[in-house]
Amino acid sequence: MLISNLLRVMRLAPLAIALSVPAVASTIVGNLALSTTGTQVIAVNGSVIDFNFTGAVTPGFPPTSPAPLTVNGAGMFDIGAASTGSFASVIGTTISVKDLSAAQQPTGSLVGPGLPYTNFITFAAQPTWSITLTEVLPGVFSSASCTGVPAPGQTCTPAGSPFNLSNLAGNQVNVNFAFLGIANDGLGNLSSISGTFGTTFSNTSLEAIYAAILAGNAVVTTASGTIAAVATPIPEPGTSLLLGFSLIGLAAITRSARARRRRQ
Repeated sequence: MLISNLLRVMRLAPLAIALSVPAVASTIVGNLALSTTGTQVIAVNGSVIDFNFTGAVTPGFPPTSPAPLTVNGAGMFDIGAASTGSFASVIGTTISVKDLSAAQQPTGSLVGPGLPYTNFITFAAQPTWSITLTEVLPGVFSSASCTGVPAPGQTCTPAGSPFNLSNLAGNQVNVNFAFLGIANDGLGNLSSISGTFGTTFSNTSLEAIYAAILAGNAVVTTASGTIAAVATPIPEPGTSLLLGFSLIGLAAITRSARARRRRQ
């Protein structure tokens, strides 16, 4: 049950364009490339993603831990040189990513005790920036190949899970999950976000990872991620209202001018 819970982003009149520009001038856009810092590890069990796991790890492939995971912490990630757009200005600094819980941020739902998840990601070098998580997306594969004889090319998403597992050549496994959210620059400018966190395990199989979590253990790994800030800013409610009234006013002026011409 635990694994099923967790392993369960017109054409406008010139007047409208002019009014909308100030609302998007500082919108966060670009790609944010991440990697874990130092010796930090991430642990995942049937209900929690712990981004800064500190418990004991059992050697083996995959590395596992029977220790309970916490959901009240955060992990630090380095911002890599591959970052672009707005994120190029913070290359070499760090972000903080809060832990996730199936109970608080249920997979595939916009509604939950912990949704929207404000300050899911915060930036050390830009204290006003933040990313709110709005949805942990369901995995895209079938659960049919989660057990059986391991082979390259197999894929698996445990039922109800956000995770996409793929067996690669050389006894490697790629594991990732995706999410949606909203970036805020602290000045009222918003942007839609889609992102992924993922890692590759060596000398194991997706079947072994699935079995470990099904047995109640956590799998432990480093991880990286890419967050794409979509260049389609979300308009401010006040701006949208202003645009509506401005266009209504423009139509009224046009009707008045036509009426005067007819009387002449």
